[in-house]
Amino acid sequence: MCCDPWWGIIVFTVIKKDGLSRMDSFKNDVIKEIRARAERIRERYVTDEVSSRRLFKEPERYNVKVEDIKFKDQSVMISLRAMFAFRCLFLSEEKTCAIHPAVLGGNDIRPQHCGFMGSIDARLGEKGYCRIIHAAGASSDDVDALASAIAFERDVIERCFNGGVPSIEKGVEAVIEEVKFYFLKHTEHFTSAANKENPSRNEPCFCGSGKKYKKCHGQ
Repeated sequence: MCCDPWWGIIVFTVIKKDGLSRMDSFKNDVIKEIRARAERIRERYVTDEVSSRRLFKEPERYNVKVEDIKFKDQSVMISLRAMFAFRCLFLSEEKTCAIHPAVLGGNDIRPQHCGFMGSIDARLGEKGYCRIIHAAGASSDDVDALASAIAFERDVIERCFNGGVPSIEKGVEAVIEEVKFYFLKHTEHFTSAANKENPSRNEPCFCGSGKKYKKCHGQ
């Protein structure tokens, strides 16, 4: 078995101490954080060699969802879930692994957590660990349960991939729209106290419309 594509999932929180007076600033913070997390995954998944090689290029697809929104004083904390779809550089279209020990004559240079052609004896976090194969070993006589587990995994991968977008920017745009909709109902949390007391008419509106405040909520 091999997860193709391989999905990396992270949950993180963006904190804006002065509220969301600048939606562009929030968007840039989210994009920066997602890029940094994706790069950490790529740095972690490398071959076990003296001159290691990365398994993944940049993610092919992104899914970004809002998990939670909280307020504290003038700060807003937005928890997000980001998912990345990576394609392994060593897995061919025929699903043949170029760095599997069976191909390299017993030399295993796969990174830890690699589950291709998994082993029943492998534990979580070890090479060869695969949820499906592990479940099959626990109930080898239940063919239907194994088939159901495989179908479930394939369905999850397909839905994540089809529901994703090809760039971080597009993934974050959906989040921005969701956050805007939420804050239109809670406009008192959009800006800091100072901004609310003395708003600048020529500043961008707090709702993120792109219009000046005087031509939007400042009318």
